[in-house]
Amino acid sequence: MTTLGDLLRTRGLITSRVVAIRNTLHPDDTSSDFRSIDDVQRAAALATYDRMQDGPRFGDDAEVLSFIATDDGGAKLTAFRRFTRRERGNVPGDIVYDYDAAPLLHAFITRATQPTFYDTHDLDTLDDLVGKLTVRWPEPLHENIRAANDENIVVVEL
Repeated sequence: MTTLGDLLRTRGLITSRVVAIRNTLHPDDTSSDFRSIDDVQRAAALATYDRMQDGPRFGDDAEVLSFIATDDGGAKLTAFRRFTRRERGNVPGDIVYDYDAAPLLHAFITRATQPTFYDTHDLDTLDDLVGKLTVRWPEPLHENIRAANDENIVVVEL
């Protein structure tokens, strides 16, 4: 059994600096356009959606593995990026002017108590694993942000 941390260490990453997020669609963010996280991905809005957090949930300049939730409680890797936190309430222009993702943004702002947004920069270290790496996410599934070296995040498929 290989953990996500084991895999990252073989790739030369310092796992204590990497965070993993399992993206699901918050129930309050659903709309006729976005009924599931799969709809968010089909609309090419997933990379935008995980940059909207209720509170500063990532450290500034955090290395973040973004996963999309799968039906079986797992998660599939969609991106590896550096997240840079913006000042509270400061929305990046590319999010504001992404008309396809506008329903997500407005629903998020309505429900969030501390709307926090991030800029991102792609990291190419794991490009060959994007769309392929699947992990089993530990219970409870609502804890969607974890340290990437969490021994309970287990690699299922490469």
